[in-house]
Amino acid sequence: MSRRDIAWYENDMLKDMYIKAGSNAFRGYHSPIISPKTTFVGTNSLNDFINHISAYLSDNERRVLIVVDKDLHKLGERVAIRLKQRNIDSRFYDNVLPDVPRHTILEGAKACEEYDPKVILAVGGGSAMDTAKLILLFYEKPEININNMSAPFYAGLRKKVNILAAIPTTSGTGAETTFIAVVTDTDRDPPKKTEVVLYEFCPDFVVLHPDFVKTMPPALTMGTGMDALAHSMGSYMLTMSTLFTDMHNLKAIELILKYLPRSVKRGNDMEAREKMQMAAYIAGIGFGNISGGIEHSLGHSFGALFHVHHGVCVALFLSASIAFQAKVTNRFYDLAKNFGVKIENRERDEILKDLLTELRNFMREVNCPLSITELDNPKISKEDYLTQLDQMVEFAFNDYCTLSSTRRINRPQYRKMLETVYENKIEDLMDLFYN
Repeated sequence: MSRRDIAWYENDMLKDMYIKAGSNAFRGYHSPIISPKTTFVGTNSLNDFINHISAYLSDNERRVLIVVDKDLHKLGERVAIRLKQRNIDSRFYDNVLPDVPRHTILEGAKACEEYDPKVILAVGGGSAMDTAKLILLFYEKPEININNMSAPFYAGLRKKVNILAAIPTTSGTGAETTFIAVVTDTDRDPPKKTEVVLYEFCPDFVVLHPDFVKTMPPALTMGTGMDALAHSMGSYMLTMSTLFTDMHNLKAIELILKYLPRSVKRGNDMEAREKMQMAAYIAGIGFGNISGGIEHSLGHSFGALFHVHHGVCVALFLSASIAFQAKVTNRFYDLAKNFGVKIENRERDEILKDLLTELRNFMREVNCPLSITELDNPKISKEDYLTQLDQMVEFAFNDYCTLSSTRRINRPQYRKMLETVYENKIEDLMDLFYN
């Protein structure tokens, strides 16, 4: 495999330089704050958004490509009807697939060549929003090599497309706020999830309309909600955190702990739905302006091989991520406080153990599996899991999120974490802290 075929963060020299730049000594030197220009919230948010872009687009620019998966076509059609009422044309690109395989991106970019949209609008979850971001990139820069794009990066977009917008239909990915997109590089064997980090990926406009999330089934509500929790807790542990990101992450955790159980148990609880929608958005800004934690490195690697829902993947590895990094930082104290754990006059290991226990209790409350052994779809035998262990270690070690770990991590330590999470026992998690 040539250097052009691997992402820049898989190059050992560049990886080492980035890790050193993210150390405590470098903190505060490079801390840009990226977020959407305008976010429309509430039951009139769709009208507000369309009125806004209607005034923004000239007569010969009124073309919107709606990126939506086939299961959510009705929601896309609802948007198309409103657009038509304002004399804005629209077309659908609906071959949105989980894990965003590369060929769908190229297919969407080709559709843009024919249609020449001035707005690309994602209606959906993380896959739809990542697909829209990457279609924008490959439509405007068809020859770009995403593996050679170091972060941070500007590609010079918005030359053909004026606006990138998003209407999330799940409450968890935070993709509506971030400048990251994940694509599965199907040219590699086995296929690998690759993170593309580009400031221009942050949507210009976001619509948070409660109607677009109210029909999520309980399992999807749980999975996306746990994704948001992993975003906030995982990134809060990182050295590169700032006052701005801390504020967002801690508030998101507070909202998720209060409203995710209600959203899972009673899908018609619209107060809980709206609060979770905002929690996911806030968490997206919090983690998006730092990085995902190493639970995302592990979740990406496990999910790429076993095709488990992303939110469940990162939730499974969240306890291990916190326990491993807690050896070198006390930032888990603030997380423990959010879970009601007593801090004063206690040993660090006691606080950590109580935090992990309360996190597991919360996962149980929202019907999230606590370990690989508890997964049902798919059921993963220990033999099958161990067969893929070497590949998961390589994928995790060469994942973008590994660069930001507060505690320097190597391949044997990743192996230990992956082995631990198969059963995810408290005593084994605490070993990650002690050793």
